[in-house]
Amino acid sequence: MPRPELIIVGTGMYVCGRGTDGFGTILPAAFEAFRAGLCGRVTVAGNSAAGVAELKERAAELARLMGVSPEIRFLPESGDDPESWQKALAETSRPAAAIVSVPDHLHHRVAMAMIGAGVHVLVVKPLTPTAAEAAELAAAARARGVLGMVEYHKRFDEANLKLRELIRSGALGEIKNFRIQFSQRLTIPLAAFRNWVAHTDVFQYLGVHYVDLIGFLTGAVPERVCAVETRGFLAARGVDTGDTIQALIRWRGPDGKDFVSDHLSGWIDPARSSAMSDQRLEVVGTGGRYLSDQKDRGVTFSSEAGDEKINPYFSQLLPGPDGRLRASGYGPRSILTFIGDAGSGGEEIARIIERPGLRADFASSVMVAGVCEAVRESIAAGGRWVTVAGEGGK
Repeated sequence: MPRPELIIVGTGMYVCGRGTDGFGTILPAAFEAFRAGLCGRVTVAGNSAAGVAELKERAAELARLMGVSPEIRFLPESGDDPESWQKALAETSRPAAAIVSVPDHLHHRVAMAMIGAGVHVLVVKPLTPTAAEAAELAAAARARGVLGMVEYHKRFDEANLKLRELIRSGALGEIKNFRIQFSQRLTIPLAAFRNWVAHTDVFQYLGVHYVDLIGFLTGAVPERVCAVETRGFLAARGVDTGDTIQALIRWRGPDGKDFVSDHLSGWIDPARSSAMSDQRLEVVGTGGRYLSDQKDRGVTFSSEAGDEKINPYFSQLLPGPDGRLRASGYGPRSILTFIGDAGSGGEEIARIIERPGLRADFASSVMVAGVCEAVRESIAAGGRWVTVAGEGGK
C-alpha cells in the first residue's frame, strides 16, 4: 500500500505548541509517523501568514532535534486564508488522512468535507458541540467507508487502561461513583483560545475527556445530567464564558444498574500553577476504590520559575534506542495509531470500523456531544435534570 499523505488542519497549541515553549503533540507525532514509514508528504493548513511563519520555525527546529526531515507543505503560502484547508484537500493525492485541530464549532464542516473526499479523518476532541452533528458525521464516515476517529488520548493512558481492566474484571465490584476534578490555567481562555472561546465552554473543552473515558471504561451510557455554572472572573476580563462548571451525570451500566459521575471543570487556575492541567480521578465500587492523580505522576522539576509537575507519559520528546529524540507518550501514540490505521488497506480498515477497540470512533462520540448539550440546557434552566438525547436517555 502507498503511504498516505497527511493533512493537518490548524497551527495552534496542540499542533505545534504555539504559545508555549514546546512543540505540541500533533506535529511531533507526524514527524514520528514519517520516520516509521507510516505517511508521506505532510501538508499543514492554517489561517494566517503569521501562524504559518511560526509553524515553519518550530518545524525546522523539530526536524533538527528529531533527526528527521519529512516533506512539508505550508498553507497559505502567502497572506491570510481561513479556507486554505480546502486547497490542501484538493491538491493532496490519495490515499490520504487528515487531522483536524480547529475551534470546536468548525469541526463538522471540515470533517464532512474530508469524508466526502474519501479522506480518513481524526478530529481533536470534542467531535462536535451537538449530537445531531456528531451523528451526521458518524453516518457519513460509515457510508463512505473511511475512518472517522476522535483524538481522545486518555484511552491510551496506562493508568486508565489499568482502571478499565479492574472494572471489567469485577475487581472493583459494582460501580457506584466517579469523581473527576479537571481544571486548567486561566491563560488558556484569556490568551491561547481567546479569539474563539465564546463558542465553547469549559465542560465541552475539558469535561468531555472524562465523559468519553467513563463510557470507554464501563460500557455504560449517560441518561440524565444536571449542571451549574459560576461566572464573573473571565467575563470581567472580556471573555464571555463561565469560570467553572459542575455537572452530575447518571449512567446506566451494561448490567442495567445505575451509577453517578461528578465532574468539576475549571478554567481559572493561576498562571503559575505547577502544571497546565490539574486533574484527579476517583472511582468507588462495592469491591474497592481507585484513585488516580493524573497531574502528579511523581516527577517534579524545581527551578527559579518555581515547581513544575511533569507528566512524562503524555507527550514528550525522549531519546529512542538510537539516541535520537522521538515523539513519546500516550498523546502521540493515539495519533500514530490513527495514521497507521489509515495506511493499512481496505480489509483492515473495514475491520477497524466494525471493531474499533481502544479507538474512539465518531459513533461513540454522539453520546458525548449529547451530554454537552444537556449540560448547556441544564445550566440555562437553573440546574434542573435534563435527559441526554440518544441511546442512553431516549
